[in-house]
Amino acid sequence: MACLLLLIAGLSMMLSLSFASTAVGGEKFLYIRQQGITGGVGLVLLVILSRVDYRRLRSFSMAFLMAIMFSLVLLHIPGIGRSEGGSASWIPLGPLSFQPSEFAKLAVVLVGAQLLFDRRRSVGSLTSFMWPFGAICAGICGLVVLEGDLGTAIIIAGLTLGLLWLRGMNGRHWALIASGGAVAALAVTLSSKERMSRLLSFVDPSADPQGSSFQLSQSLVALGRGGWFGVGPGQSVQKYQYLPKAHTDMIYAILGEEFGLLGAALVILLFAALALACWQLARRCADPVGRYLIAGCGMLITLQAAVNIGGVTGALPLTGVPLPFISYGRNSLLVMLMAVGLILSVGRFAAARPA
Repeated sequence: MACLLLLIAGLSMMLSLSFASTAVGGEKFLYIRQQGITGGVGLVLLVILSRVDYRRLRSFSMAFLMAIMFSLVLLHIPGIGRSEGGSASWIPLGPLSFQPSEFAKLAVVLVGAQLLFDRRRSVGSLTSFMWPFGAICAGICGLVVLEGDLGTAIIIAGLTLGLLWLRGMNGRHWALIASGGAVAALAVTLSSKERMSRLLSFVDPSADPQGSSFQLSQSLVALGRGGWFGVGPGQSVQKYQYLPKAHTDMIYAILGEEFGLLGAALVILLFAALALACWQLARRCADPVGRYLIAGCGMLITLQAAVNIGGVTGALPLTGVPLPFISYGRNSLLVMLMAVGLILSVGRFAAARPA
C-alpha cells in the first residue's frame, strides 16, 4: 500500500511538472506520459515477480550480475555510452535508454543474499565475507564512479555494508571496511571540482548562493515557501526553471512547496512504513536467503530515499540520486517496483518462522 501511495504521489508531481514544462516550451505532458507508461510496465513486472518463487531466481542471479557488469564496462567504450548531467551512465536502445548502474543495485541484493548465505559457516573470517561478494561490489562501485556517478556508488556501497552487517560480520572488520569506503569516497570527491563545490555548498549553503550553492539554495526556498500546508497542487513557482533538476533529483523540494511540511512528512512516513513492513516480514521469514533478500530490497528503497531527502533538505551533501517511486526516471522506477515484487515473492513463498 505504501508503495502504491508513493507511486501515485510521484505521478501527481509529474503532472504538475508537465504543466511547467509545457509553459516554457517543452513537450506537452512529457513527464506524466513517460512516467505513467513506465509505472504501468513496472507494476506488471512487480506482479510477475511476486508470483514467481524467488528461489527459482537463484540460478539466474549471477548471470544477471555478470550481464550488468558487462554493461557497465560497455559504457566506457567510446561511442556506446551516452552522457547526461555529467555522467556517462546510459546505453541508447532506440527510443529508450538503459542505465546499468540502476539495475546493478538490484543485482547486488540478489547475489549478495545468496553469497552471504553460502558463507554462513565462516562468520568470523574477513576473507569469507570479502570474497567474492565484497570484491564484486567494490568492482561495481569502481565502474560506476568512473561513469561520474558517485551517488549511485554510495548507494551500492551502503547496500553492501548493510548486508554484511546483517550477516553478522565482526564489528571491527565492518568498521574497517566502512572507514575505507569513506576515505575512498572523500578521495573521489576531492578529485573533482564539481563534487568539491557540492561538498562546500553543503558545509555553507550561503557561501555562494548564485554559484555552487544555487541548487540547494533554491531547494530550501521551495521548502520554505510551502510552509505547513503548501501553496497547493500544481501551484509551485520553483518548478518554472528556478530549481535545477526539479523533476528528478529535487522533486522532494517541489512536493514540499506544493503540499507543505505535512505533505513532505507524510512521504517520509510512507517510506518508514515500507521499511517497517520489510523488517517485520524479514523477522518472520524462516529462509535466510529470503530474509537477506527482503532486507536488501528494503534497504535499497529506504537508503536511497534517505540520501535523496537528506540532500534536498541540506542535511546531507547532494548526490544526484532519485527519490524512489517519485522522481522522474524510467530505469529507477522499474528497479524500485521490481524490488517490491521480490519482497512480495518472499512473503508469498517463504515459510514463516514458528511463532
